[in-house]
Amino acid sequence: MVASNNRVVLKLDGDLDGQGFKVFLEIGVDGQLPQIEVMGYLPANPQLAQQVRHHWRDRYRTIGAPYIRSPESSETDTDAEIPYRIKPKKSFASHHETRFVACQTSARQLAQNFRQWLASPEFYRLDLCLREELAKDEEIELLIRCDDGDIKKLPWHLWSFCQRYSRTEVSFGSLVATRVKTSQPKPKSQVKILAILGHGDNIDTSCDRQFLTHLPHANVEFLVEPKRQEINAKLWQDSWDIIFFAGHSQTIGDTGKIYLNPQESLEIADLSYGFQEAVKRGLTLAIFNSCDGLGLVQKIEDWQIPIAIVMRELVPDRVAQQFLTSFLAQFSQGDSFRTSVRRAREQLQGLEGEFPCASWLPIIYQNCLDLRLTWQSFLTPVATEVFAKIPEVQPAITSDLADIKNSDNQTSNQTNFLGNWLKENPIKLGILIASLMLGQVWGLPSLANYFNQQGQAEIETPSDVERPWVRAKRWFQLALWFDRNHPAAHVNLGNMYDDLGQVDKAKHHYTRSYHRLNAVGCNNLSRLYIRQGQPERASITLMQCQRLLKTNQPWTEYSIAKNQGWAALEQQSYRLARHYLDTAIDLEPNEGAAHCLMAQLPDLEESQFAIHAEICIDNVRDTLPEEVQWKARVQDQLDARGVKP
Repeated sequence: MVASNNRVVLKLDGDLDGQGFKVFLEIGVDGQLPQIEVMGYLPANPQLAQQVRHHWRDRYRTIGAPYIRSPESSETDTDAEIPYRIKPKKSFASHHETRFVACQTSARQLAQNFRQWLASPEFYRLDLCLREELAKDEEIELLIRCDDGDIKKLPWHLWSFCQRYSRTEVSFGSLVATRVKTSQPKPKSQVKILAILGHGDNIDTSCDRQFLTHLPHANVEFLVEPKRQEINAKLWQDSWDIIFFAGHSQTIGDTGKIYLNPQESLEIADLSYGFQEAVKRGLTLAIFNSCDGLGLVQKIEDWQIPIAIVMRELVPDRVAQQFLTSFLAQFSQGDSFRTSVRRAREQLQGLEGEFPCASWLPIIYQNCLDLRLTWQSFLTPVATEVFAKIPEVQPAITSDLADIKNSDNQTSNQTNFLGNWLKENPIKLGILIASLMLGQVWGLPSLANYFNQQGQAEIETPSDVERPWVRAKRWFQLALWFDRNHPAAHVNLGNMYDDLGQVDKAKHHYTRSYHRLNAVGCNNLSRLYIRQGQPERASITLMQCQRLLKTNQPWTEYSIAKNQGWAALEQQSYRLARHYLDTAIDLEPNEGAAHCLMAQLPDLEESQFAIHAEICIDNVRDTLPEEVQWKARVQDQLDARGVKP
């Protein structure tokens, strides 16, 4: 993996038909954490929603007849036509001129209305922000996160921003981000590809096979019209970098299906365990060079395959073949993944005299928050922890707040405190000196770790000290005296100031910890944002907190999910709130806070409310002010309903 220069995320929460979208924009420049976080709005546009459906269903698909299922056909009618990869024809214009021209006209009208929609005043200011902050000659990762199906059907590559910023390629993802967990790849000299060539009736996959065979530094294994058991065995037995599928596929409702052989079709969910295992073993990229691929991406998300390429709609053979050869040729020769996709997609425009909207068909679906893929990255070890491997995650903002060492009085007090402690603890002094001499602890950071641990012990260990936080605070300050950026010490000091009601100081230390890539500090900072009436800012920050999570942090993972639910609840995004709170409750079923928030969701069934309310009342710790308030609200609801927990 190589670092991307700039990352832009557009999070669209809502729908095109009815309520419009809240739009959250974040920009990270020069490989840093997002420095710009802006909120805007896109209005509902039912006319555009109807138009995009009409274009693909009634204008584009009719050109491919008879290679589509008729609308009247039952899903169980085996004699009905299936939406295959469209068989090549000599010329669409000569055979279907009227429908061909109608499709071209529809595409132009759709593009025009789409651009007008993006010119809405409350979104246009986000557009201007992008142009002010980003340079045209830099590569830009533009991720659109939304669960509305119409959004993925719109031609975002025709947005004037994408056209003017020629090194930008759009990718799509779910509104709710997840962390992709893969294994540490072993060094290898070849890229391992599993190529599945499915049912070949009326299409030609031989070109796909011929090109894949000659890829440089690639070990390609072909499964031709395989049985389901064959694919399953390969997913479990071997490790793959890329999985490729060519053949027939379709979407029925929201479910994607691929056709393996003349007798057998396969819903993507049917091999879910096998694909999850493949991801654990290092599967990074899936390419579905087949029709109607948007139904496949939902299960790709469930499997947590990091990156996939699918086709929006029915795809002609020549279009599918040219895209594959062009993309892999550039990708395998060293171009970045995003650049390779954009150039291969744009080259399809040359076929649009026969195949309208050809350059609209390939899209990237991204099930992770970073996209920095190269062919060479498959051939070398790649760290699995996002923030341990990417230079772009270095602190985004240099804090201009006062250094903890700038006060002579404070330094004197700390030094006196340290001197007194060393006199009282000669054995511990000897251990410290011996450790330094033996090289088991290295320099000042090791002392910072030690002093931070002493402060934690001061708080956690019962003692006769009336105010243990006073001594603990000195330990934490000593830790920062030796290492001004010690993330855990900043978190601990932030917690202390937070408990004392000194919010500005708490925010300072949480921010410092966050900029040192600490998930706990990030989460605590987000919590302060919500308390201060900034749930939108908290939502964006919490996305970053997810990325900072390390293994064996179940409590922090729970707390982040709970706070995401809280922020969504404050924004009245109840569906999102329910999702996040369900996640939190799955992680820590007996923790009361998430149940308290869940009980506040409107339209909650009475039985569900009773369950969540009971766990809330019995298990809230009463240590955080907001949790005390939530518990009181739930108790008020119970009293109003005449229910005793």
